[in-house]
Amino acid sequence: MSATEDSYENSSVLEKLNEAIGKDNVTISKMERLLYSHDMAPLPKEAQVAFKVIPDIVVRPKSIEDVSAVVKIAAEEGVPITPRGASTWGLAGSTPAFGGILIDMLGGMSKIVSIDETNMTITAQAGCSWKQVYDAAWEAGFLLGSYPSSFPSATIGGWTSTSGIGIANYKYGSARDNIRSMKVVIPDGSIVTTGFERVSDNMSGYNLNHLFVGAEGTLGVICEITFKLTPRPEVLRPIAYSFESLDKAEGALCEISHSRLTVLHIGFSDANHFKMQNRAGIVDHEFGSIILVALEGYKTVVDYEETVLDEIMERNGGKKEAPEVGEHEWEERCYEFRCRKVGLGSVPGEVIVPVHSFAKMTKDVYELMDSMKMEGAIIGIMADRNTVMFMPYYVYNSESMSKSVSSLSFDYQCGELAKANGGRMLGGFGLFFGSTLSQVRGEGYKIEVGIKKAIDPEEIMNPGKLLGMETRFGLSVTPEMLGFGMSALSAFKKIMGKDKNFEKKAEAYDLEELEKAKFEQYKVDPLKQEKD
Repeated sequence: MSATEDSYENSSVLEKLNEAIGKDNVTISKMERLLYSHDMAPLPKEAQVAFKVIPDIVVRPKSIEDVSAVVKIAAEEGVPITPRGASTWGLAGSTPAFGGILIDMLGGMSKIVSIDETNMTITAQAGCSWKQVYDAAWEAGFLLGSYPSSFPSATIGGWTSTSGIGIANYKYGSARDNIRSMKVVIPDGSIVTTGFERVSDNMSGYNLNHLFVGAEGTLGVICEITFKLTPRPEVLRPIAYSFESLDKAEGALCEISHSRLTVLHIGFSDANHFKMQNRAGIVDHEFGSIILVALEGYKTVVDYEETVLDEIMERNGGKKEAPEVGEHEWEERCYEFRCRKVGLGSVPGEVIVPVHSFAKMTKDVYELMDSMKMEGAIIGIMADRNTVMFMPYYVYNSESMSKSVSSLSFDYQCGELAKANGGRMLGGFGLFFGSTLSQVRGEGYKIEVGIKKAIDPEEIMNPGKLLGMETRFGLSVTPEMLGFGMSALSAFKKIMGKDKNFEKKAEAYDLEELEKAKFEQYKVDPLKQEKD
């Protein structure tokens, strides 16, 4: 789909881009391009062969007009485009499949545009982090609705493109539920406004906000988003309850969901998670499994809801922990994978099931981990009154390619377990699971393909994602082929030795830190020596 790697050095594409947005905002440096060939998870070598993951050109636009100019050039030249935010995802959604032009939205599209205090909205460029937007809203006296657990670094454009489920989803809904309007550059370079900045889009006609949210960059480049806000609460109170084991929390979660409580957020972490955090030196305590509930609003209301919550938890075997535990877990809500500090990689799965399947899904995931001999844990959130999002994760040593590659099948197998328990994969497909959308949507898949062809007839916008999986050699990977491959990898992992990645890496990390400390202690400061 794209020209050869070397052909761009003196190409008309490069010349047009340099002229349109300036040479300083365009690069073909191989060293820089390599940085964009993966997201937070390293790609297996097999993927690097099957797909052209290194972009041919990287551009860093400074405005929506720059993005429009880039897209127009790509359309004229038939070059694929891959939009990219902070790439905090692990499914290669922002990794090129066929090279081409990568649009780095962090380069110059990360500004707060405006805060409308009268109409309670905030508008920001797509390269802004969620923390930027959240903090700006909070300082202005408002609360932003839901946001991802990776909000310190994840961009609003990236998470919106995956229709993410995150913190405060229980009360305020997902990303798409909190958007008033967006500015999107579609594949012909046109700039489209999708909604209304001051009022909701409750009208006849197709909802353009919902069309582009969750499209994973396959229909256009999201450049600017206007979010609705709510007044900042008088009190925001996180409360932690411990359970003997994670599956034992199902009764409490079901009762909360059927109550009149309007909690802000419900999260959960199992005992394995705290053990790994402890071994990594992040916390100095271990719990059983923790259910974290955050309440917000007027103090009198929060006080009453806490009393009701306490009664529900006690009836279902939950033990209320000290206030500082809840506060600590709330502060840690966005740093779930800090055990990676010892030098490990970690990859989370994301699946959703009905709340009444919570205990069964928990046990099934543990059995899967045991059978695949993996080191891992279960964390997650309640997405709404009937939906639980599981994020089981495993740690791996990237130096062992065979183990890390075979472990990729864990995410797929979790999706199969979710289906068996009345749920599905979360819906983020990226490069790895694009071929499975047809199974999830059924006959509706044909409509989605038709929409893609109507808006992007040349298939230049993030090709190879969401709607199918095709290698650089033209081979289409069917759902059956993917299922067979993942089953084979899973079987291979089951016959391998038990993982001990954490112990090995933790030991190496401790030695490394010790050496650093020795160096700091004994190194000679040349300036101080000269003075002496």
